[in-house]
Amino acid sequence: MTTEHLPSLLEQMREPAYSRLKTLYVECRTAFKTNPTSQIDLMAYENRDNEHSYTLLKGLIPATLVGHSPPTNIGAPWQTSDTFFTDFKQRHPEDQVLSEDRYSLIIGNRASYDTRQYFDKPALAGMSFMHLLVIPKDKVYNIVCLDNAQIVEEMILHFKSFWKAPGSIEKIIKCIQLGVDTREKAVISNFQESKDQGATDFDQIMKEVRRDGLQLAEELRRRQCSEKLEDLILFGFHPAPLASVGHLHMHVLLAPVEFRRFSTGVHDHKTVPAQAVIEVLKEEASRTV
Repeated sequence: MTTEHLPSLLEQMREPAYSRLKTLYVECRTAFKTNPTSQIDLMAYENRDNEHSYTLLKGLIPATLVGHSPPTNIGAPWQTSDTFFTDFKQRHPEDQVLSEDRYSLIIGNRASYDTRQYFDKPALAGMSFMHLLVIPKDKVYNIVCLDNAQIVEEMILHFKSFWKAPGSIEKIIKCIQLGVDTREKAVISNFQESKDQGATDFDQIMKEVRRDGLQLAEELRRRQCSEKLEDLILFGFHPAPLASVGHLHMHVLLAPVEFRRFSTGVHDHKTVPAQAVIEVLKEEASRTV
């Protein structure tokens, strides 16, 4: 099975990509803030109004799940104004939170990083071997509605602190492996239900996935000790309406090409560097002084 050769995500921080992505954020933000309907939706969302008919806010809980308990059977049933990240800690087991501070949580991406496990739907895979998320505890919709850069800066500081903490890399690797294992179980279950004969081929694929995963994990351990975080990590956001979940979440991605060998590049074009978000918000603030 061939894999796509993806560029380093640090290219997002270089011109002309950086300016293009910064402009994308400004355009999405302007469109959102100047649309009266989106502002009405946002007010209802922030007030947890479950009677409101949301028309423009994307990434909320699907109507078919409203009133049902989360798959974990932990916490309150889903409501109309919820997202899959709303009250995350109250709806998920403790081991699904890698780190917590006063303002945010660091959580794993439930998807596997490896497109080889997704056959004809590679876009469902992660963007890199390590694809974590930092989410605010408060109900915040997206970067398009932020008033200032404080929460973005806090999330970055939280991850930098976590990255240096003893045991952090092993937590990350365990989380990555969980995504691979979960996807493997789902694929095998689908084969069994459909009586598909592809299970033998998938078994060979999984042998390769496990082998490559062990090598990438060792490479991550080595480089975490020897390289600066800035040379390894991209912090990025997907501006609404291009975000899949309607709760602010910062993507934390291993940037070097070797960590992206088996991952998807489908979302690169909309991954706005956190630094660009901070610049836009601070530039706006300076114009209002």
